[in-house]
Amino acid sequence: MTAAKPPMFSIACIGECMVELSGTPFAELKQGFGGDTYNTAVYLRRCLPDTVAVHYLTAIGEDPLSDALVTAWAQEGIRTELCPRLPNKVPGLYQILVDDQGERSFIYWRNDSAAKYMFDHETPDSLTAKLAGFDWVYLSGITLAILTHKGRACLFDALTRYRENGGKIAFDNNYRPMLWSSTDESRQAYRMMLAVTDLALLTEEDEQTHFGFDRPEAIFQHANCTEIVLKRGAKACLLNVHGHLSEVPAQVIETVVDTTAAGDSFAAGYLAKRLLGAEPMDAASWGHTVASRVIQAPGAVISKHLTNDLKLGQSA
Repeated sequence: MTAAKPPMFSIACIGECMVELSGTPFAELKQGFGGDTYNTAVYLRRCLPDTVAVHYLTAIGEDPLSDALVTAWAQEGIRTELCPRLPNKVPGLYQILVDDQGERSFIYWRNDSAAKYMFDHETPDSLTAKLAGFDWVYLSGITLAILTHKGRACLFDALTRYRENGGKIAFDNNYRPMLWSSTDESRQAYRMMLAVTDLALLTEEDEQTHFGFDRPEAIFQHANCTEIVLKRGAKACLLNVHGHLSEVPAQVIETVVDTTAAGDSFAAGYLAKRLLGAEPMDAASWGHTVASRVIQAPGAVISKHLTNDLKLGQSA
């Protein structure tokens, strides 16, 4: 008798995948694909067993670069059947600049990318129906920032309904001031987002820049979520789960090549473990493991063979 297959879980990552240029300006440049939520989706797919479906929800164009995006997603095992293709729109583009210490900065060309309009054709009802099939939804502050006002309002409405119907939401703060028209606008959007968030993945530096918080306690109090992970770079991350505080040390890496997707890959490792039932401290430790692997190679999405041993089993 054939054993029954374990139930399939699913998670939708919402955001923008862009064309990535890395290397030395005006010299040899490597082309790839990246974007915070896409990076997380890739590492989720690489960590999770096949019984968990990883979807990416965005909008793309009808151009050759958009075709290449779809091909890359398929090669990673990421499902994209819910992504609309918009005529006369193209993917965004960014270039990574890395200094001698492996710290990165970015130049973006994304102001009119297809992803900006991903929800303009939706209604709250239609988007709620689209999200209803997922156990978890993951998105970031960058997701919120790139959307039109109409699209963002639709998303908030749908997320509220989705959560009321039992769905779980994970949010990574990823604050980029240049993407917002004002601090007041971004703060209001973040407060609305945190109000419907179950799991908040917050970068301490972003919280300090955005809200001026200088203590973890202030960050936890402001977020007011059931489960909060405070990412602090090379320092131990802090956990606040149902009010219980703990910390999990990061792994010491002597040679850091590129920190581009450090936070994104940590989020993927943490989420992967939690989806499989692991406790938060175990999930945080695995998040550090995944991130430490990623920062030792160039680019946001590193070669797949470098992460083959990160695949988890059916349970954490």
